[in-house]
Amino acid sequence: MLELMQDLQQKLGMAIIFITHDLGVVAEVADRVVVMYAAQVVETGGVEDIFRNPRMPYTAGLMNSIPRLGSSINKTRLEAIPGTVPALTSLPEGCRFHPRCAFATEVCKTAPPILESASDGHMIRCIRWRELNLSERRAS
Repeated sequence: MLELMQDLQQKLGMAIIFITHDLGVVAEVADRVVVMYAAQVVETGGVEDIFRNPRMPYTAGLMNSIPRLGSSINKTRLEAIPGTVPALTSLPEGCRFHPRCAFATEVCKTAPPILESASDGHMIRCIRWRELNLSERRAS
């Protein structure tokens, strides 16, 4: 199915919006990616940039939950993002991800972050993205 979609995309010169939770599929077929949390864009950019250099803690958590080629389930336990996604009818104040974020501070609980440009085409919604180096913290 993915090959057929890519074939049609090339033949017709069209864009495809593909919505999935499967990051393996994203890595294979996407040029750009938009990561959403609680109905809000939290990070967007080129797929290679996002996968190699996630800057929003939620995106980094997603990347750390992907099994690594050559790792054994018995040897390496996948990281889980603690907590649960909030109900859209009762979103937290400030950053929507702060109740689940290991890097949240008091300001994250009160000030809603804006979507900021980190580099050409890479945007992040996190008050602390400049000081966090999440790509270095990724699971090996």
